[in-house]
Parts: sequence; C-alpha cells; structure tokens
Amino acid sequence: MHVTIIDDNRDLLEALSGTLSDSFNLELFSEPDKGLDFVRNNHTDAILLDLHIPGKDGFQMYEELKRSKHNLPVLFLTGDADLSTRLKGFEIGADDFLIKPIQTEELVARLRNRIQLSKRNLQNNKILKFKDLVIDLDGHQVNLNGEMIRLTPKEYQLLVVLAQNPNRVIHKDDLIQMLWKDVHVEVNNLDTHFSNLRRKLKPFSTHIKTLKNLGYVLRI
Repeated sequence: MHVTIIDDNRDLLEALSGTLSDSFNLELFSEPDKGLDFVRNNHTDAILLDLHIPGKDGFQMYEELKRSKHNLPVLFLTGDADLSTRLKGFEIGADDFLIKPIQTEELVARLRNRIQLSKRNLQNNKILKFKDLVIDLDGHQVNLNGEMIRLTPKEYQLLVVLAQNPNRVIHKDDLIQMLWKDVHVEVNNLDTHFSNLRRKLKPFSTHIKTLKNLGYVLRI
C-alpha cells in the first residue's frame, strides 16, 4: 500500500515517515503544489492531508485532489478539534478526520481500512483504475483524465486483457487466440491494433510495453 502525505510541518513529516514506513510505501511533501502534481501523475492508494497549510486552504486542496483522482481516499490530519471544522470536512466528502496527536496503531488501522474499502468498491463496481485511466467493465467505457476514449471493440478487448493482468507479459500468440480464436490473424495485424491503442491513450500509453519476440505488458 502506498500513502502520500502532504503537510508543511517538516518535523511532523519526518516523524510520520519513521512511524509509518514499516506499514506503507510513503511519498512526503511539505509543498502542497508538488504533492498535487505527484498525485496527478503517479499511483498512490491514499492521501494524508494537513488541513492548515500556509497559503493553501486544506478544503480547496481536497477538492483539487478529488478532481484528479475521484476514487482516491483522502484523510485529513489536523490539530483543529473544532466540531464545525470536522463537520465541514465530512460534508464535502472527506474519508476521515484525524485529530493530532494520534496513536500510530490507530493511524495505520484507519489508513488500511480506507484503502481496503476503496479497493473493494472498485472491484464491486467492476472498475479497473490505473493512474488516470479508468475502465468500466460493465459499461465498456474507457476514460482518461476524465475524458471518454473511443476505442474499437478489439482495442478495448486488448486493453482489458492487459489491465486484468498488470505487469504480466502476454504472448502475441495468446492474445491472438484470445481475441480471434479460430480466425487466422497475422501478428502485424495485432501490432497495428496496439499502435492505434497507444495513439489514443497518450500519454498513459507509455505504460504499454512491447517485448520483442514475446508480447505486450502493462507496466504499472
């Protein structure tokens, strides 16, 4: 599990790194804009966000993060125990509101709970999500950066096969057998489909790799 922490207090970041690194892979940011940029362009399973960041409203930061990754759990960490502040956080959809100081065991448990809940929701909705790419298996739709991508049936099927087997190399012959079964299809025909798929999925398509004389793999 990967957690991104955004907090302007460098001492707190260092302390959180020491207490959470045994349980999670961490990315730490004291500057909110750099944290937001990281989340937009990289995979993370949850965000621990300080409510009071100088020069940046925590609730506004939350909205920006959710626009980038709407299914990503965001947990507020704050020293502000005011009830109205917490209520506002829950009203806008915060996944949790943690009051400093918090015991390490409780923080780990709350993060794990939210990450597991988020993953279960994605599975129940039959959604495959990688960074900014979302594949709706029920609706047969693909969205990239919030925009629907129009794929041919074969392009969609090829993408789903890779997405359901991330980091696993799928041999070209196996792909042809899966998608065309008893129909004879040349390998260069398959390569053409992948070329078109990559073009439509830029810049995410950099994750679709070709292994010479082997096949294709989605590297995440």
